[in-house]
Amino acid sequence: MKIQITTQKPDEVQRFFSAPLSFSQKVVVKKLFIVEQLLERMKALGLNRSKLAARMEISPARVTTIMDGTNNFTIETLMRAADAVDGELALTIVPKGHRITEASPSPASSRSTKPSRKRTAKPSSASPPPQSSTAPAAK
Repeated sequence: MKIQITTQKPDEVQRFFSAPLSFSQKVVVKKLFIVEQLLERMKALGLNRSKLAARMEISPARVTTIMDGTNNFTIETLMRAADAVDGELALTIVPKGHRITEASPSPASSRSTKPSRKRTAKPSSASPPPQSSTAPAAK
């Protein structure tokens, strides 16, 4: 049996999804990543939007605008949200082309009840996926 390999030009959809994201698209991705983290913490704590609003001392309507992913977050809003879901806000600026990776806990530290807080910036591939939202937050 003879196998013939042919190359095919990418179609319009493939070109669209392989193109680098614009600045505004990157902003939307970050906002949605924050919303995803909030929703995961809310689920883990059994919180609905009304309870989150009460904990943040804001209206339920404001929570809805935060959760729709189009909100421009202030540091204060992010800190209120993190505190409301028993979390801490962790912001890190790394060189372009790098991303944050969580360090594996050492055997000695695995006996500790606190998660490892060591984070390092490493070069990333061309288009790294967003960080896993299951990693522990760092200070």
